Amino acid sequence: MSAAGNFDLKEEIRDYWSRRAPGFDAAPGHRIDEADLGGWQRLITDGLGPLAGRSVLDLACGTGEVSRALLGLGATVTGVDFSETMLRLARAKLAGQPWQGRLADAETLAGLPDASFDGAVTRHLVWTLTDPAAAFAAWRRVLKPGSRLLVVDGDWVRESRRGALLRRIAAMLGGRGGSPVDGDTHRQILARVPYHDGLTRERLTADLLRAGFTDPRPHGVGRIYLRGLRGASLADRLRLLAPTRFAVSVAAG
Repeated sequence: MSAAGNFDLKEEIRDYWSRRAPGFDAAPGHRIDEADLGGWQRLITDGLGPLAGRSVLDLACGTGEVSRALLGLGATVTGVDFSETMLRLARAKLAGQPWQGRLADAETLAGLPDASFDGAVTRHLVWTLTDPAAAFAAWRRVLKPGSRLLVVDGDWVRESRRGALLRRIAAMLGGRGGSPVDGDTHRQILARVPYHDGLTRERLTADLLRAGFTDPRPHGVGRIYLRGLRGASLADRLRLLAPTRFAVSVAAG
């Protein structure tokens, strides 16, 4: 991909998330309700270890939902996002807490010093990366040696038999399937990113190891997402559970 093409795609991705920002916390699968908070915090602790008094980076922090979970674990948090709209919502939500927002590209982390964080976490970011190798190198650069990175993501392309069945049932029940505009934009972006043919835990782990990370550990997320769909219709719950979701943590060398 040319530099100009890469820039244009990043602009499209930024616009996509900025448009979604006002309703982001209302979307099942993105918000973290109080009933879900403990599950997310257990996942984060399993991936990163104890965080009380430690400095943690929330990559592509969005409206600050994962940051909120990190703060509840006693961490000092820096949230990075390249959407000012998302950051504005996060700043309002987390005002008065040991949290700072940085407007920056999560793929380069320009301006963040080397070896400055005790851990990092990202949710639903990796599939949109335009240069995964550069991003993983940047993430490793800002982490202290031995600290850990937790990635929560999914395969939004390839569908298992179970996923296809859930989606068919959701369609029969009349699941809304999200905004048509968001759906079209999502598909257009996905077709142009490096992980356009699907992201699996195995592929992600291999790419992270290639970038110099070590000690990969898988983490289950199914129950967390299932709890997070309370209040959604049955059709929408089935549709949102159709993709294969996963988490993996690795250590910075």
